[in-house]
Amino acid sequence: MKAVWKGSISFGLVSIPIGLYTSSSGKEYSFNMLHSEDGGRIRYKKICEKCGEEISKEDIVKGYQISKNEYVVLTDDDFAKIPLSSVKNIDIKYFFEPSELNILYYSNFYFLGPLEGGEKAYAILIEAMNSTGTMGIGKVTLRNKEYLVALKSIDGGLLLAQLRYIDEVKNPEDVPGWNPKVEFSDEELELAERLLLAMKKSLRIEEFRDNYKEALSRLIEAKLSGKEIVVSEEIKEAGTLVDALKSSLEAVKSK
Repeated sequence: MKAVWKGSISFGLVSIPIGLYTSSSGKEYSFNMLHSEDGGRIRYKKICEKCGEEISKEDIVKGYQISKNEYVVLTDDDFAKIPLSSVKNIDIKYFFEPSELNILYYSNFYFLGPLEGGEKAYAILIEAMNSTGTMGIGKVTLRNKEYLVALKSIDGGLLLAQLRYIDEVKNPEDVPGWNPKVEFSDEELELAERLLLAMKKSLRIEEFRDNYKEALSRLIEAKLSGKEIVVSEEIKEAGTLVDALKSSLEAVKSK
């Protein structure tokens, strides 16, 4: 596995050389946009609005607009000169109880592995986090943006979670119908609880597959071979809520 970033983790006066690795693989179908009349590929071109010419990637720079038609141009060398320790270092500010971090703040995840010479300190950090039951929080700069990150011990290694800043997380209270104040009967609640308990079992994440992707694969194969595409039936709903709960509970029991 190839590191997408190399730097270090620091906490206190301890510094550990590490590599950052993606934690997931994007195995998705990729579609190109085509002209419906002749099947020609639709492509996007980068055109300069001043000279009208198509511009290559090498000739494009980033510009921050300060007024109409006025920009401050920044190159990769300029970004590298930003005087922040987080550019090449995951600076852990402090450690905390994992239960204190709301799931809403989690974003992307990465694996962290020790580089040569950092194995011992890496192992000690993992053991110390396990024994104290803590996670770390800090900052790192990736792709010209400083991220808030959390450090967690997992399966004998370290997981880096990109976090959203507090002003990036919307207030769930703004969602229509959030925290509804409605009345329900004891029978309805009891049936719902019985249904949940009947459906409860140990989590086995490996049981779940991307059914949409598999169905899409069959659809593409069917189109290629000229087969008829069968449309699945819609799910039938029960009448009242109590009827739905009772029917669901019976269905689970029968399995």
